[in-house]
Amino acid sequence: MTPSMPAQQFLFATQAERHPVLVFVALTFAITWTVWFCVPWVAGTDWALGKIVTGWAFGPALAAIIMDRWRGTGAAIGGRVWWMRFAAVFAVVMVIDVSILFTGDGVSADTFAVAQSPGLSTVGIVSALIAATMAGFIVATVAGSRSSQLSSLLEWRVPLRWWLAALLLPPGWMLLGLAIASATDSPIESITGGLPLPVWILFVLRSILFTLLVVAVGEEAGWRGWMLPELQKRMSPALSTVLLGIVWGLWHYPLFVNGQFPGPQHLVFAKVGVCVFLGILFTWLYNRSGGNLLLAVVLHTVLNNVVRVIPISEQAGIGMFALLVVLVIVDRMWRRRTQTNPG
Repeated sequence: MTPSMPAQQFLFATQAERHPVLVFVALTFAITWTVWFCVPWVAGTDWALGKIVTGWAFGPALAAIIMDRWRGTGAAIGGRVWWMRFAAVFAVVMVIDVSILFTGDGVSADTFAVAQSPGLSTVGIVSALIAATMAGFIVATVAGSRSSQLSSLLEWRVPLRWWLAALLLPPGWMLLGLAIASATDSPIESITGGLPLPVWILFVLRSILFTLLVVAVGEEAGWRGWMLPELQKRMSPALSTVLLGIVWGLWHYPLFVNGQFPGPQHLVFAKVGVCVFLGILFTWLYNRSGGNLLLAVVLHTVLNNVVRVIPISEQAGIGMFALLVVLVIVDRMWRRRTQTNPG
């Protein structure tokens, strides 16, 4: 320990050097869970207000920012470009959150159709300001990183085939499932929830923007922008995906406790399984695109919102499972690689 280095800083630096993944995971859970378990104290039973409060803390991105700064590649916070990015994201997220306060919100069009408006209370406005500030800070800081892994958040110049993969693979297996369900006369639920078409379109657009700027960046900057590359320094893509998927799934646990996710708390284990399986697609796309974080964010956004535009069916899992098995085999994901492999 150098004479000028405080003991706590020395301890963090030592552990981060020896166990970077464990330190990242600890930071991620500590930041997120501290806020998410307190959501009911702020929002009560109001689901829409709780959604806004959830945006206060996306630990994966914040932990990645901390680790990035520790490694000396962190963004210069406060410059003109940083403030421009911050202001743009802050403005959009603030509009989204205020609109949620006016209209209420829901997981689906069905729940949105019967949602109650939280109203423009002091708690609601302050919550929206905090959430918008956090989203702006995360996007501006990740995009401004001197690490190529994080700064690729704004790298849109990648081969068209990877854009098509991110945008079309989830709708592809959903449409396949829909075709099978239709051919077998299985029931198909409406996706509009009885909403007028213009209202449904605005609901979907708002959900996409919220996912893109708050959820997807808040998660993927950590999961694929930091943790996956770090794991793949030591192990195969397959094993990295499994370990990341377990952490990713368990990280959602407070959402089952505070009411943001429906169902009993033990469903978090099903969430773990889903994250492990979907992680295969994320790992494949990330590696094949040369480690592009933007594509991971887009894929996350598509996955979260495809069920709002294409009716979900039990048969959709058939195409998804087949695709993931093919990716593991064709990409030989059990073999360790030393760097991402642009395709």
